Amino acid sequence: MIIFTLTGLFNLIQYAYTHHTANNEDIYIAAKQCSQYTIGTSYIEVGEVFRYLDFDGEENSLILDNNRLVKTPGFEILLFHVDDVSFSIENDLIYIHLTRDRQRYSFLLTYAFTPEKEEGQDEIVTNE
Repeated sequence: MIIFTLTGLFNLIQYAYTHHTANNEDIYIAAKQCSQYTIGTSYIEVGEVFRYLDFDGEENSLILDNNRLVKTPGFEILLFHVDDVSFSIENDLIYIHLTRDRQRYSFLLTYAFTPEKEEGQDEIVTNE
């Protein structure tokens, strides 16, 4: 009786996990979460890593670490089973590109703001 109950519980957990990820719904959820973290922020680096300044001026990153999409600092895992992650700027918009099982997904994250200069800091222009 106990063996059947444990087997049934395992099958239920396995069904819930595979049903949720069969359509890669978790990718869409993670993309929405990344967008919420980055909307209105200013970027520092865009490429294999996305580094940005949040509203408090603290530097954060979205990176690929051991096939997981991770937000640092704090190492918050946003998505598992990711083969590749990259970021790009197209028409002043920042996109995230995810690859899982040879399927590529692209999502809009935010507008491409650059960090503002502090007051009193002059831009140096040279004519060479």
